[in-house]
Amino acid sequence: MSQDAEFPTGIRGYDRDVVDEAVRVLRRDLLQISTQNAGLIAELREKTALAEDLQQKLAESETPNYASVGARAALILSTAEDQALRIVADAEAEKVRVLAEIERETEDIRGEAKGYYDSLVAEAGRRAERLQATAKADYEDFLKEARIEAARLVDEATREAGAIRGAIATEAAKIRATAKRETEAMKTKVERELSERKLMAVRDITKKLNPETALQLVSEQARGDLDLELTARRQEAEAEYLRKHQEAVAATQRYLDDANAMLVQARTRAEAARLESETLEAAAKSVNKRTKDEARIQAEATIVAADAEARAIIEQAHREAKLAVSKAEAQLRKLELEKSAVGAYLKNLATVVAEAENSISGD
Repeated sequence: MSQDAEFPTGIRGYDRDVVDEAVRVLRRDLLQISTQNAGLIAELREKTALAEDLQQKLAESETPNYASVGARAALILSTAEDQALRIVADAEAEKVRVLAEIERETEDIRGEAKGYYDSLVAEAGRRAERLQATAKADYEDFLKEARIEAARLVDEATREAGAIRGAIATEAAKIRATAKRETEAMKTKVERELSERKLMAVRDITKKLNPETALQLVSEQARGDLDLELTARRQEAEAEYLRKHQEAVAATQRYLDDANAMLVQARTRAEAARLESETLEAAAKSVNKRTKDEARIQAEATIVAADAEARAIIEQAHREAKLAVSKAEAQLRKLELEKSAVGAYLKNLATVVAEAENSISGD
């Protein structure tokens, strides 16, 4: 597996297929090492078998050539020892390489998991901030619109009340002026009719009586009639004026009652708008708080999930690395045991060769 390999991330962490492929490559490398070690062990066993065959031939030979056997035995011993040392050295080097590769892969996985975890935490924080900013902006816009609508309703009610008061005052003034004009006109008409009747009465009386008596009677009668007529006309005019005035007062009162009712309605609408604005403000605050809480909970859940996934990836890498190290150490122990066995065999073979050489020298 390459030292610079990187694992692409998926929706919930590292791409499992890529990680599995990396583990398969690592296992394949270990398998190749095991295969190479098996080949070396087979070669060592072949050399050992050759040495055993030579020893057997040496023991069974009736007239052995000990000098020749000694040289061949020394060559076999040297070759076998070199092979054993080379196998052990190769196995040790392969173990070191595998351990280093596993450590690098583990560090890479740990670093990538930490980077992925940090990116998830940062993204959760940014998303929470965006949600809070959006909720705050919506809340402020909503509250601003509610306040503008409440102010508009209050202004509209105030304008309507002012217009109603102005219309009532104008109508009352018109009614008073009309009643006054009608009363003055009626009073003038009555006085004119009384004057005409008085003149006609004087003319009728003066025709029947002497001038002095007629004049006196006419004067007294006319004065009495005039007083009665004037009193009656005045009472009638005053009654008419009172009626007109009462009608004007009643109309004015009706206008005032209507205006007060409309003002009450306007105030009621304004109060309703204020209550609605307060209700909307409370609802906006509740929505803003709920949005913040949801964003915080989601961010915390994302962080917990990312942390758990990162820990799981690191633990899996540790387990795989530990397993690979265990296999490599087991293979190395096996090679060391085989080395010890070969060493013991070579030692025994050296003893046999030495005894054979001593025997040849004694002869």
